[in-house]
Amino acid sequence: MKKFAALLALFAVMLCAGAAFAVSVPDDLKALKIGTQRGTIAEGIAKEMLGDKAKDQLTTYEKATDVIAALKLGKIQAVIIDEAPAIQFKKQDPENLTILPDALTTEEYAIGFKQGNAMLRYAVNGALAEIKAEGLLEKIMLKYKEDPTAAKPEDIDLNKGAKGGKLYVGTESGFPPYDIKVGDGYTGIDIEMCAAIAKKLDKELVIIAYPFDSLFMAVNGGKVDMICAGITVNEERKLFTDFSIPYENARQVAVVMTKDYQTK
Repeated sequence: MKKFAALLALFAVMLCAGAAFAVSVPDDLKALKIGTQRGTIAEGIAKEMLGDKAKDQLTTYEKATDVIAALKLGKIQAVIIDEAPAIQFKKQDPENLTILPDALTTEEYAIGFKQGNAMLRYAVNGALAEIKAEGLLEKIMLKYKEDPTAAKPEDIDLNKGAKGGKLYVGTESGFPPYDIKVGDGYTGIDIEMCAAIAKKLDKELVIIAYPFDSLFMAVNGGKVDMICAGITVNEERKLFTDFSIPYENARQVAVVMTKDYQTK
């Protein structure tokens, strides 16, 4: 019996060894279990990449932080995600996470509005253009990309009590460095950018957090005035949402565990 148990143990080790894999280029992802944040461009990329295999190889999660946690726990083998959050997650765990060098797509972020709300969109575009020209937007981006903890919620001027009323903005709070929940408040590039826009419009910024895949319903249902959460503009989304001028160029990348990464 002892010899039989030893043989079973050896067989199990051999099976585990056979299950090992190496990733070096995007094409390698097609054979892996992939995780993405639900409702994002990354989910669409994964579905297109996997085709009919998506039902077995793709798992979606509510937050970007949840996807990375699943990767570390071995529930999935790769993550497709926006590059800036990927960089932040790698900074937190540089030994275990690797970002594949080849981007999967390039894209632009913009603020979303309910279709037909041209007056607000026009005003926000003007304010956004101003903070770009002043160099304020670049300053905000550099600050958070260098250190997502660079500011506390109380450091951000929400322009409370503004004469122009309130500007309700929907966001998703687990997407560093753009949208980060800290205690009962929020920080990040999108939050501070929207605060600067609200101040230009003489409005008080009010942030309301939703799961990412609920943001479009929130703005189209009138629950918020606009949505801002690292939202990529594409033709499909333009069918049911209006967008501001772009405020950021972005890329989608793949993240894997370093032990599974193989250089070219």
